Parts: sequence; C-alpha cells; structure tokens
Amino acid sequence: MGFRQFTIFICVILLSLSLCSGPALAASILDSNGSLDKGVNIDLLNQDPDPVNPGDVLEVRISIENTGYDDIENCYLKIEPDYPFRALSGEGLIKNIGTLGKRSEDDRRKVVKFEIGIENDVNEGKYPLKVYLYSTGSKNKVSLNRELTIDIDSESNAEIEYISVEKLIPGEKTSLVFGIKNVGNSPLKNSMFSWECTNDVILPVGSSNVKHINLIDVGETANVSFEVLTNVNTKPGLYKLDMVLTYDDIEELQTITEAGTVENQKRKTIKSKAGIYIGGTTDFDIAFMERSPTGAYTFSVSNIGNNGANSVKISVPLQENWTVTDGGNSAILGNLQKGDYTIADFNLEPGTIGQDLPIKFEISYTSSDGMRQVEENVFSLYASPSTLPVGSKLPEESSRSSFSYKLVLLILLGAVGFFVYKMHQKNMKIKNAEENRTGENQMEEKKTDE
Repeated sequence: MGFRQFTIFICVILLSLSLCSGPALAASILDSNGSLDKGVNIDLLNQDPDPVNPGDVLEVRISIENTGYDDIENCYLKIEPDYPFRALSGEGLIKNIGTLGKRSEDDRRKVVKFEIGIENDVNEGKYPLKVYLYSTGSKNKVSLNRELTIDIDSESNAEIEYISVEKLIPGEKTSLVFGIKNVGNSPLKNSMFSWECTNDVILPVGSSNVKHINLIDVGETANVSFEVLTNVNTKPGLYKLDMVLTYDDIEELQTITEAGTVENQKRKTIKSKAGIYIGGTTDFDIAFMERSPTGAYTFSVSNIGNNGANSVKISVPLQENWTVTDGGNSAILGNLQKGDYTIADFNLEPGTIGQDLPIKFEISYTSSDGMRQVEENVFSLYASPSTLPVGSKLPEESSRSSFSYKLVLLILLGAVGFFVYKMHQKNMKIKNAEENRTGENQMEEKKTDE
C-alpha cells in the first residue's frame, strides 16, 4: 500500500468515526461564547402571547435536551431579563431542573416555564432574552449561554378621552381642558394637539390653539388647557369643535443611517370632533323700589346676565325676619331677555321695625339650554316705622321714645284741660255777678215806682 492509499484509508476511518460519534466529539467543541456545551440543546418552545405587547406579562417555555452520552447532574436554568424585559415580583429567575439523562434515557429532555414583564416604552421588534444553563454536579459539568428571540408587537394609538366643560357662558372666560389618552401599546412622542371652532365662535385667549406634548406613556393621559372666550352676543346653541392630534409613529420608521439618525420618519394624524354648548344660565339683580302705607313692598327684578330666561318666577321663601301676610309668596314674571326688567309686589311684615333686615328671594327660570334653574338672592331691607303692622315688635329705644311722647302729650292735655276748667269757672263767676247786679237794679227800680 502506497503513501497515497494509506492517507485515503486514514481519512475514511476518521470520517466514519465523526459520523458515528458526532455528539461525543461535540463535547470537546466550544460554543460561540467559549463554554463547553456537552451536547446540550436549548430552544424556545413557545411564548405566550405571541407576539407580546408592551406592558404585558410574557410566559416563555424553554426546552433543554441532552444529546450527549453522559448524564448531567444538578442542572439549573437561569434567565437574565435586560431591557425590554423585567423581573416580576414573586417570580424566580432560576429553576432547578435536576438531572439531564443521556441521549438514550427518557429524562434527557426538560421543559421550564418563566414569566417576565415587558416594559411600556419598547418599540416593535425582536429582542434577545439571555438564558444561562449550568450544573453543579461532580462530573460532566456544563456551562452554556444562549439568547432566545422574543417577538414584541407595538401599536401607537390615542384618543381624546374627555373635555372638561360641556357648556360655555357667552362673554365669560373659561378654562377648557382636553384629556389625551395613549390607548396604544407604545409611547406617543413629539405630539401636537390643536382645535378649532366653527366660524371662530370660540377663541383662545392669551395663547394659540396649539399645544405640544413631548411624551405620553402607554395608558397615561396628558391634559392640555386653554383659556377660551366667546362673544357676549353669541346666539345660544350647539357648536362643533374640530380636534387634530399628530405624533411620531415610531413603527413606521424606515431606516437608521450609519450616523445613527432616523430617516423617513412618519407622522400619524388623528382627527376627531365634539360638540360644545354655548349659552345656559344667567344672573339676576333685585332692588327695593317703594313701600305703600298698607305694607306692600315693590321690587324690581332685572336680568343682568348674558342669556335670556323663560318662565321666570320670584318667591319669598319661609324665613325668620320677614313674613308674607296675604299668603301670596310667589309672583310669575314671564320671560326676561338679557337687559330686561320687571316689578314684583309682596305684602311683607317685618319681624322688627326700624332696622336693616336681610331678606331672601328665590328666582326659578328655564335657561337657554332648556334646563330649569334656581337662583338665590339675599340683600338687606330697611323695615320702615311709618306704620306698625300687627304683631311686630318695637326696639327698646323706640318704645322709650314713644312712652316719653305719650307722657308729654298727657301732661299737655292735662294742662290744657286745667286751663279750660279755670277759665270756665271764672266765666261762671263773672256771669253770676252780672246776674246778681241785674237783679238788684230791678228791685231798686220797683221800689222807686211804688
């Protein structure tokens, strides 16, 4: 046999040995991380859910199989959750899987389950989950690192969750707040929100109608506020708000250059609309005008607000200082447009004369939005002492002054009576004296005649 034939013979033998005992030879081959794999395979059996969304809990099932000819004792499987994965409270990161039997035995294969969390701000893509297998047995020790690929899905989406007010009062500055909620599975970045009202009926005051938001995390709501005002002469009614939200759609990014900058970045736009009512309540002013000698009080009732009021009724509720004497404690005033006024009369009896007493009124009306409203109005009213209603009480000062007045009046009347009496007596004496003189003269004349 020549040298060439001998060389061919040796190569055939080595090739046969490699085909028959590949696993045994593999035990001496280093894996990509420089660790002896001992013929152990680690694979991702499945993930649930697949793909997983940001913020969700991920369950992974990992298959470990010994393809070698020796048992591996005291095996442990460990996961190392780096971003975007995170450990969950109460969930272990190391599992004892015992002994991996050699390739001819039933216990050569084990399945291990782990649960981990996914961060909220992760973008869509495939991410490596680090797995570490090692053994603490006295022989055939193994140390092996692997990276399992996990699919993560992500969908950016947002909605206008709420508007802080449903009604605006004409001419009244109001804080209008919009709540923008991230209802997707990825953060909203570089958002811009704007709104516009039909025919510019509602306008922002002190700022524009555009606000920027740097970041809205998954599940969070960002509030943007505007000071708004509508014209005082705006006709009551329902008006439309057009709202626009734009933000970076990070799932539509096309390429990343060598310098690390993003090219072909996409903007996503969400348009929506809502209705806001302009109109509603109004304000009233009540003023005292006059009081009749019979105790009837007249009041003026004015609509000083920016909206009309229909079916207006004014009432004097039960209270301590004033009593309605004739039982008519309400008056129907009809409709009052803004700036209009009318009068209302009530027969009132004050609890105390000669003082400023608080009096309360209730005004009920139908506002421009069709709702029944009730407004209270309280002010001070002087209880005039010109006439004294039955049952009312005088203050102590008034009582004393009245008593002094009566006493002086009685003294004067007594003096006048005494004077009249004296004059009457004097006149009677004079009359009697004259009558006596007349009688004496008549008697003298009679004697002379005889």
